[in-house]
Amino acid sequence: MQTTETIEKRICLGVIATAHGVKGLVKIHCYGDDPQMLNGLLWTSETGHDTLDLRMKNSMGKYWLAGIEGISDRTEAEKLRGTKLWLDRAALPALEEEDEFYVEDLIGLKALTKDGADAGTIIAVDNFGAGTLLEIRPPAGTPYYLPFTKKNVPSVDITEGTVQIVAPE
Repeated sequence: MQTTETIEKRICLGVIATAHGVKGLVKIHCYGDDPQMLNGLLWTSETGHDTLDLRMKNSMGKYWLAGIEGISDRTEAEKLRGTKLWLDRAALPALEEEDEFYVEDLIGLKALTKDGADAGTIIAVDNFGAGTLLEIRPPAGTPYYLPFTKKNVPSVDITEGTVQIVAPE
């Protein structure tokens, strides 16, 4: 029997990097600014129904140490290596500033030129180390990257579902 329940959009906030010690603790690589957002019940996939109950402990350089409900030894913790940790989008804190947005919210927005012409759709937001890039799929042709700077993206309107872009020649 199939169910028709809807699954809210989820945001990946981290990944279990490895086990730590012999008591079932894990090292978490956090993607967000607030590692405490990973405290509590988290999804283990973007659309599945499995969860883990995390208890964040303390920072360990680029990782955070965490305990997981029901995991008490290294062998069990090691099995979770590579598990991504997802939170419902609705659980993220509300944004306070008008020009603030979550990067995830840019995906799917229409890219428009200064004169309003369709320049494509944002299909990904990446950062390979030299700054944030928008990957745009144009109406025709191959997707391309555009640096996400004020010069190249002078305005973002989440409500309207658009970004204005100034693409290099």
